[in-house]
Amino acid sequence: MQIDDPTYVFRLEDVEVETLRRAAEDRGLPFDASRRDYTTSELSKYGMVRESYNSPELRKFGVEPNKVVTCFDECSDLARDHLLVDAPFATGIRKWQLPIDIVEWRAFMTEFPPNSFVSPHVHPENTVDEPGGSLRTVLKGAIEYAGRTFGPGDWFFIPNGIPYSFKTDAKRDTVVMYSYAFFAAGKGNRFSHPIDIAHHHKRAEENLEVA
Repeated sequence: MQIDDPTYVFRLEDVEVETLRRAAEDRGLPFDASRRDYTTSELSKYGMVRESYNSPELRKFGVEPNKVVTCFDECSDLARDHLLVDAPFATGIRKWQLPIDIVEWRAFMTEFPPNSFVSPHVHPENTVDEPGGSLRTVLKGAIEYAGRTFGPGDWFFIPNGIPYSFKTDAKRDTVVMYSYAFFAAGKGNRFSHPIDIAHHHKRAEENLEVA
């Protein structure tokens, strides 16, 4: 699922250029450190996905850091359509950023149709000592993960660098609140570069051969 128009041109911040460099290294692709402008289509070739909206983009949407925001506010309803983010490892789901600006991590809502499957993938570590990760809290329906069923009120945290997949309730829609600390989110990064498990294993084998 790709949110932005394929022809839309992003002007990358320094931390986003570093994210692109990491993505290029992971995939064995060329990288130009001097380049800043990329289309959505070009970024997708590196596996880059829009993970969030940065503070300037949120300001344009009307989000202010010193304002109380609740699920009853009009901006919360508008965010469902206007703050959509990518979800590359599942089909039919809807994922959007909540209209709040917490810079060290980002908060989202995700709606899954019945029997959704998030295919195996891994989010690269931010750093070895501080990998970051994702926290999911089930609000409606259920998620089956790691041999357990998580229902409303249940939660689980997955550090970046740990491969995972899960499936949702077979008969009902599932709604999840999702918080994610990804590389340089606090410095305005909008992108990450998760990789599928097959590619992850391939890169691990190549690193062992080099070692």
